[in-house]
Amino acid sequence: MAGVEQITVEAGEAGMRLDRWFKTHFPGLGFGHLQKLLRSGQIRVDGGRVKADTHVEPGQMVRVPPLEVD
Repeated sequence: MAGVEQITVEAGEAGMRLDRWFKTHFPGLGFGHLQKLLRSGQIRVDGGRVKADTHVEPGQMVRVPPLEVD
């Protein structure tokens, strides 16, 4: 993936934990790498810093940095 992406959370993803949301959208992304991105603030929801156990709601914007997935 090249560049930062903004992805909108869909209605069917309501209440999903952010870490599970990422595994759905980016299955090759390792859990450790995801945690590092979250800790460093590179992944944001509606502009704010978040943790893996954050629950997403429809219409929220998830900021996704450039990823290297297996």
